Amino acid sequence: MGFYLFKLDRVLVRRRRGNIPDSDIVTFHILVNNVDRGHGSGLLPAVANNSTHLLDDRGTDSGDYAYPAKNLLNMTRSWVAGPFEIRPTDGVAVVYSGVNTSDSGLSSLPHQDRDRLQLDILNKVTRIAVGALLGAGLGEVIGRAFSEAFNRYFSDPIGDLIGYAPQGPCNGPIFSDVVHFTGSGLDQSQFVPRPSSTFPAVSFTRSYTDEATHNRDICGDIAETDVTFSVFRVPFISLNYWMSSRFPGRAPSAGLRQLGRPGTTISIKSLFGVLP
Repeated sequence: MGFYLFKLDRVLVRRRRGNIPDSDIVTFHILVNNVDRGHGSGLLPAVANNSTHLLDDRGTDSGDYAYPAKNLLNMTRSWVAGPFEIRPTDGVAVVYSGVNTSDSGLSSLPHQDRDRLQLDILNKVTRIAVGALLGAGLGEVIGRAFSEAFNRYFSDPIGDLIGYAPQGPCNGPIFSDVVHFTGSGLDQSQFVPRPSSTFPAVSFTRSYTDEATHNRDICGDIAETDVTFSVFRVPFISLNYWMSSRFPGRAPSAGLRQLGRPGTTISIKSLFGVLP
């Protein structure tokens, strides 16, 4: 048994999907035994060719995250999900996706429609991922089944989800995958210290194209994207350490009762998302 964090680190766009800078909605999920344990979504605006997007970048003038995650479950705005208690027999799926929406001019939509679109995509990706995990076996077979279902559903994400007619033909899926681990496999992984992190980590980078859904005649060359995520091993759970990210603005000195609903009983691990 161990405690683990999962972080979406980087999206490297070698070639965008559309003829104008992409506006990409990105999702990140962690499923344990087919149960959604952590997730979030966010927007990469004005994506150009040969651009690198570090998802925990604080490059804004205000010092805020440039690409903050939203619609969070057991995840921080810097795209870190967990920590989760993972047993050796547990199955863990790291699920992520990217959809271009630039042809729909989302900047002209009301904020509530933009927020709803992210949430709708997030929820649908969860359902597709669980379906792939339940029906397709292990390893690459899961990833292929998930990507095929993802591509079918998100051929017109804006029109299908919020009924907004696109102004061009290049909306649609850019990348998607399910990367499967077992708890015992994570326990045996070679975690190494990372200068920018408190905890040792192992990182994974995978490359994707949108060839299956791309119209070369209209949208030009196929999109090429590299996605990097990391898994961190956490030696123990410190309530003082995690309280600020799980419950911003709450002081540990006020006790844990302030965090639960009055009249209810809940384990501390469940309260902090370590266990369901």
